[in-house]
Amino acid sequence: MIGIVLVSHGPLAEGFKGAAEMIVGPQERFLAIGMDPAADMDRLRAQIEAAVSAVSAGAEAGALVLVDLMGGSPANASAYLAANGTPVLCGVNLSMLLEVLVARASASREELTDIALQSAKEGIINLTQTLAK
Repeated sequence: MIGIVLVSHGPLAEGFKGAAEMIVGPQERFLAIGMDPAADMDRLRAQIEAAVSAVSAGAEAGALVLVDLMGGSPANASAYLAANGTPVLCGVNLSMLLEVLVARASASREELTDIALQSAKEGIINLTQTLAK
């Protein structure tokens, strides 16, 4: 099973984790890290690396890191992992997270990355426009 690490500004990652587990139930190999307003980048990077190690421990599948915002400190702190082969996706949303959690037991990291990207796009819907049809 592929491990999942959520990283965000403030409590957003914990909020996504709580919402996802409300829908699909408690999850193993799933950690959330919320960056404090006065976070030290080296400390944040170390926290992310430790979380990836923790969710990957004993598993050959590795981990996937989902980050809230491209260009923000959580993404910048995750860049080292991305440069070294750990998939890091920016712009996490709940649709993406739910699909990843459901598919991660049977998908490769490459497949899971594709699933995440596709479900994130498909999860954005103009409900007003849809109802007007």
